[in-house]
Amino acid sequence: MIEELRRFILATQEGNITKTAEKVFITQSALSQSIQRLEKALGTKLFVQRGKQLHPTTDGKAVVTIGNKILELWENAKNPEIRESIKQIYTIGMFDNAALLLGTYFKNTITTKKFHLELLIDKSVLLLSQLRLGTIDLAICVIDKKYSPPKGITMVEKFTEELIPVSSHQFEQPIHKIPFILYNKGSHTREQIDAVFTKAHIKPLIFAESTSVTFMKELASLGGGIALLPESFVRAELAQGTLVKQTLPLKWRREYGIYLQEQSKVGIDHQLVKEIIATLNKA
Repeated sequence: MIEELRRFILATQEGNITKTAEKVFITQSALSQSIQRLEKALGTKLFVQRGKQLHPTTDGKAVVTIGNKILELWENAKNPEIRESIKQIYTIGMFDNAALLLGTYFKNTITTKKFHLELLIDKSVLLLSQLRLGTIDLAICVIDKKYSPPKGITMVEKFTEELIPVSSHQFEQPIHKIPFILYNKGSHTREQIDAVFTKAHIKPLIFAESTSVTFMKELASLGGGIALLPESFVRAELAQGTLVKQTLPLKWRREYGIYLQEQSKVGIDHQLVKEIIATLNKA
């Protein structure tokens, strides 16, 4: 099934049976039969066809994510050097500031070879999807207040961090007239920020929204408005004076958690999990 999986993933990239068949040097009929064998083995439909274009189904997209990991592991399995030196690999997914807080710990862990780690930094909602699919072993995500983890996924620890208002200069006007640089609407962090504004009966004036905290920090440094960012992310700029902390009547905090999957190689009692929890508690 490895070859069927490889052909299927290529077909999702090409979006066309003819082009895919040409690339793998088989007939269109043989390629279609190969994909059908994979669908039969998995018990699900992987593609829908619109005109000449192939579009993966929801199950098909999940199989692409899992399949890429399988193909990577398959290549490792064929490599005798890797087989001889293989160690247990733990894949950890994190949102950006968790990666920053854990940076020194991961550097020391990798240097001492205490654990063999793969690190993935992405949006919290995507990390939870990866965890559910089993392509990562542990996820550190901003908490979605409306989200209840599905069966098999557990939040084992919760943390709170303050989001401090920073800009290149002090703003003197009332808070509802100050331009804010915020996380994109719909993000888990933004939902927690909006809840504070709503509770105070304030509709913020939004200058910009972004998924990139680095871009938000740069806009704040240029004087575009006030960005709400973790203190650990702007520590150097505050020390240098390129950013200043604003004095505002509201306090913003966000919650994030460590999530594990039942089938993961790590559990709550695993030393790696304990050390990550201890490091974040000290941050």
